[in-house]
Amino acid sequence: MQQNLKEVYRYLRALSRYRYLATIVALLVMTAIGGYSFTLPKLYQADSTVFIEKNVIDRLVQGLAVTSNINDKVAVLQYALSSRDLIMKALEEMDSEIFLKSSAEQQNFIAGLKERTQIRVRGNDLFTVSLMGSDPTFVQKYINTLVGKYVEENISGKREEAYGANRFLAEQIETFKAKLEKAEDNIIAFRKAQGIYFSVDETSNVEEIKKYLSRIESIELSLDTLQAQKLQLQEQLDTLSPTVESYFGLDDTSIGIEGDPQLAAMENHLSNLRLRYTDNYPEIVRLKFEIVSLRKRLEKQAEQVGQDEPIPGPDASKMTSMNPLYLDVQQRMSEVESGISSKKAEIQNLKRLIVKRESELHDVPANRKELNVLIQERDSYQKIYQDLLARMGQSEVSKQMELGNRTATFRIVDPAVLPEIPVSPNMFKMFLLAVAGGLGCAVGLVFLLETLDSRVRNVEVFKELGIEVLAIVPNISDEQALRRNRKRDLIFFGVTCIYGFCFMGMFAYGIYLR
Repeated sequence: MQQNLKEVYRYLRALSRYRYLATIVALLVMTAIGGYSFTLPKLYQADSTVFIEKNVIDRLVQGLAVTSNINDKVAVLQYALSSRDLIMKALEEMDSEIFLKSSAEQQNFIAGLKERTQIRVRGNDLFTVSLMGSDPTFVQKYINTLVGKYVEENISGKREEAYGANRFLAEQIETFKAKLEKAEDNIIAFRKAQGIYFSVDETSNVEEIKKYLSRIESIELSLDTLQAQKLQLQEQLDTLSPTVESYFGLDDTSIGIEGDPQLAAMENHLSNLRLRYTDNYPEIVRLKFEIVSLRKRLEKQAEQVGQDEPIPGPDASKMTSMNPLYLDVQQRMSEVESGISSKKAEIQNLKRLIVKRESELHDVPANRKELNVLIQERDSYQKIYQDLLARMGQSEVSKQMELGNRTATFRIVDPAVLPEIPVSPNMFKMFLLAVAGGLGCAVGLVFLLETLDSRVRNVEVFKELGIEVLAIVPNISDEQALRRNRKRDLIFFGVTCIYGFCFMGMFAYGIYLR
């Protein structure tokens, strides 16, 4: 710490020794920087602030319409505003004289404008466009024209984009509608040609074949039963007589009970039913009851004529008639034969269906492959067609929003005004730079001179080196010389102060003029 203080004191003493030189160097540097500041050209800046306004309808139709994204607009903002095409259009609208010059000069001028145009984005909904130039009227007019041209082209571009999207979608809808109809016609034509109106399913075909086979087995069992019934009925027919004889006397004497043909027919029918059913069968119960009733009626008639056995009277006549039992068995035989024919026909029909299903199974792979290709093509066109219809609705809403400026729009909230005060050079900053530069150069020069000075100015140096100091010659002060030095210092620093005040006044005047 002590050593650092010694070094500070050393350089302060050096500054005192070289005060004239340091002051002159500081004034020269300050003068040079100040003079340079006044030679710099004056530059004026024009600014225009644009606000990206969000419409409430944009949020209401979210999902129903496709609107431009604000973030996308901000992302391309800087490139769009500094594009050569937009700069050329702005200059043409201003009737700039640059187009009277050579092509190289035009290119250099446009490149300079592109570099000097600054775009500052604040948040996602505000940006400022600014330009610095020596002509305040030009920078103001150029900024307003550039921003106005951008806003105008942005709106017209969005409208043209919406119209173009609408036209494109309409064309694509017509195209894919025609393709979809053609694909449908191809499927219908293929199905008609192959006799396939529905998609063939192998599993369902196999199940149908199994069902048909099972049905055939069931019918064959029923057919066997009918065949057995037919044999049985045939045996009954062989044992029955097709006709029966009856005797009727003129003295009202009838035949006996056991010879009654109705009773015999009913008993034969009962015997036949007992071959197939039990005694609890309703028809058997009914016949038994009717037979008992008929017997009682016949016995009552026999008692009235006073005989148990019918004896034909002398005047009795014989009559031959069809045997009812024979007719009944014959009718049931016909029914059984009809059932057998029906079962056989059903079996033949089922076998034809089985052959048809097996043929379809044989042709399924090739037919299905071709049909699936046609269906996939149709489904693909149908999906695209439906998507296009949905997007057409969104496009129509988007177009109406763009036409009515219902989406996010650019609004110029602060157009550029004519700048009257130059923004460059900044005289206050140049003044501070001149002062700092002069003082820095003066201190640096003193530090350099003191470092290069090898003279010993302090006895402590010998003590630190271990050299014994025998005597010190005192500094003899001359009062008259001291007064001359103080007078010289007063004059010098007085002139320096006057010069400094003039320097400060000159900068103050420059700042005031701004």
